[in-house]
Amino acid sequence: MKTHYFLLCLVAFCSLSSFAPSEACSYAGSNMSYVQTQTKKALAENDLNKARFFTYKAIKTIQTSVDKFDDCGCKDAEVSISESLTNLKAAARAKSLNGTRILLNEALQYTIDALDALSQHELHANVFASKEFAMNTTIDEEETLIALSSEKTNMHKQIDTSLLKYKESLGVVVDSLSCSDAKAFAVNIFEHCEKELMKNNLSEAKKYYNFRTKEITAEALSKLGECSSNNAK
Repeated sequence: MKTHYFLLCLVAFCSLSSFAPSEACSYAGSNMSYVQTQTKKALAENDLNKARFFTYKAIKTIQTSVDKFDDCGCKDAEVSISESLTNLKAAARAKSLNGTRILLNEALQYTIDALDALSQHELHANVFASKEFAMNTTIDEEETLIALSSEKTNMHKQIDTSLLKYKESLGVVVDSLSCSDAKAFAVNIFEHCEKELMKNNLSEAKKYYNFRTKEITAEALSKLGECSSNNAK
């Protein structure tokens, strides 16, 4: 287990300084996914103070992600995020576990709505940007934008290529360890990436690297499922 852990960490988190892509809506979505995770953890608690602990983590995530939401520019998501934050704050002040859960469920639904809006906004923004690009750029501007787009695509490819070994190694862990051990390991990496993506001083390169690592790890977690006694190795 320790050998697998060392090799995967070595593959997953080195050689980052040369990349610089930017995916504002994807990063905003990643942060809201973390809010969703913490809200679900709060809902699962039977202790009011523990529920508040996870609720405060969700609140802090939203409050420290304002710049990412602004960069994305999705107004529909911002409305849902604001409503989610309002309900989370109310849940943190609630005096009973039942009252907390009612407000947390409201916050969770708004968070899901925000994630859906962010996803749709990213799709629509890509279509709109392609039309604007064709209609409103001079030849010099077009050449500059094409060059920047090409550079960004190349960097994405470099990062994705650098993660192929990580994906392969993670697959070995999933196939060779017990379901519970493999899941615990994958969850650790997934949560590490979530925390990294919330750092305001993280370079654009590391943002994309952690975002892709999180996506790959999420695929492995989906494959592992719930680790019932039937699929335990």
